[in-house]
Amino acid sequence: MKYNKICKNKPWQKMHISMNPEMNIYDVEITDCHTSDIEMLESLIPKNISVDKVVADGAYYSIEGVEKLSNGGITPVIPPPRNAKIYGRDNTIWHDKVVGYISKKGNIYAFYKKYCYGVRARIEAQISRIKRCIGSSLLTKKIALQKCEATVIANIINLWNSFGQCTAVKIG
Repeated sequence: MKYNKICKNKPWQKMHISMNPEMNIYDVEITDCHTSDIEMLESLIPKNISVDKVVADGAYYSIEGVEKLSNGGITPVIPPPRNAKIYGRDNTIWHDKVVGYISKKGNIYAFYKKYCYGVRARIEAQISRIKRCIGSSLLTKKIALQKCEATVIANIINLWNSFGQCTAVKIG
């Protein structure tokens, strides 16, 4: 279902990716069209390493999700919805702080600047790299096989990252 209408086309799958600041992929999940991004947030956070910040787009935002991250010592850098309001309850402390800051400054860009949301552009660039180099669709049809294929893609990307980044040198 999309836009409250039944899809005539084949349902799509979605790839959720968890990366570190060096753009290495920690986890990849494939979901069907009935699974929301919010449901995937917690499963994408690595349990075996220390995480201090989670940067994600607004589709991963839920008050419960950001409060759980904040209470766990993780800074959730996920923009709230445009129509978000302050509730003033004990279970909305982070949400109220962010929404209050945005309304005080007058626009969402203050939130982007304060919490370095611009690093999300690097994530989008990595996803674009995957689509350009490997392809925008998976080759397998079954979800279990697509998860294996996504893991192979993640390993290829991590191998590419191990080669290092290009540097520009000014001549003359």
